[in-house]
Amino acid sequence: MLKELIDLLTCRELDPEELAELVASIENAGDDPDLDWMDDPSPEELIQNAIVFKLVNHLAVGDKIDEVHEQVSDFFAEPLADFPRHANGRGYLPDEYFAWLDPLLAERGKDGGGYRLMLLDDSFSDQLNALLVWRKDTARVLELAGALALSIESSTERSLGHRPVM
Repeated sequence: MLKELIDLLTCRELDPEELAELVASIENAGDDPDLDWMDDPSPEELIQNAIVFKLVNHLAVGDKIDEVHEQVSDFFAEPLADFPRHANGRGYLPDEYFAWLDPLLAERGKDGGGYRLMLLDDSFSDQLNALLVWRKDTARVLELAGALALSIESSTERSLGHRPVM
């Protein structure tokens, strides 16, 4: 299951050897010195944080939603529109932003059915960890994450009111 999840979280861009190495490093996260700081983590917490650490090159990470927007936009050869603002100049809140972003991502990468932004929690920061997956794979990503007891959510289905990402 973990191998399939990582394959989907990386938009199936890794060759089989890279995928196997990445999955092995996540499965062996208990031996990873980069994760020694974790105090008696559960297996699920260890895997969750290892995924965040190991997929860092695939993640948009920031403590402000407009920072994440810039990184998501950089993923594409043709950038996204500028971060949206209300008429009074105030930037969109996360839930407003995700609702605005979702149809734009649906239009990108039509061969894969468009993209969807997924959010990954970690236990070491208040930052937002987001990555793009193929829209058609969203249900399977959520199913696998649930089966593995991992915290991965679709941005369109999550209220981030409790997180400091404005």
